[in-house]
Amino acid sequence: MIGSRFLCILAGLGAVTVLVAAVRPLVQDMEMPQPTAEHKHILAGVGEWEGTLTMYMPGMPASAVPAHETVTPVGEFWIQSRFTCDFMGQPYLGTGTHGYDVNKKKYVSTWADSMSSHMSLMEGNVDPKTKALVMHWEAPGMSGGMEKHRSETVHADNSYTMTFFTGEGEGTKSMVIDMKRKGGKTSEAGAPKK
Repeated sequence: MIGSRFLCILAGLGAVTVLVAAVRPLVQDMEMPQPTAEHKHILAGVGEWEGTLTMYMPGMPASAVPAHETVTPVGEFWIQSRFTCDFMGQPYLGTGTHGYDVNKKKYVSTWADSMSSHMSLMEGNVDPKTKALVMHWEAPGMSGGMEKHRSETVHADNSYTMTFFTGEGEGTKSMVIDMKRKGGKTSEAGAPKK
């Protein structure tokens, strides 16, 4: 009984060895994807950012609160953001990934935060006229139901402004994030210049 199990194990290991030997040349010849101009543009956002978040709510004065963001690369295709601020009197932590899907030909993002159980999935493109990155998604609104959301982000070398809108069509402006990079410029590949 033990001998037959041992023979089965040996036969199985032999089959795995043959399979690995057959697949290895295919994997070695496989061309790895290369980052596009869109990926390099995304990686230019790597760094430490400081600025403000301003909420716009009906019947309430707009007020800005300090905000901080750390953006790190995930290889050559993605960035990950960790965003903190004081949101409506509560500590807020949000995190997301941002990249470019070459098959969809769209920028794609995820977002999850400390104030909701909902994870947002966003898609969008750069508006050729305004040069703003326009992202669309659905998420819970102030009413508790799902609402359409849009952000428009305008980048400069060491700053960006992200304006958020809620609702159908043009929507209503709900928030603005203004950030400046700490420590200066980055190279095209996203590594900080000294």
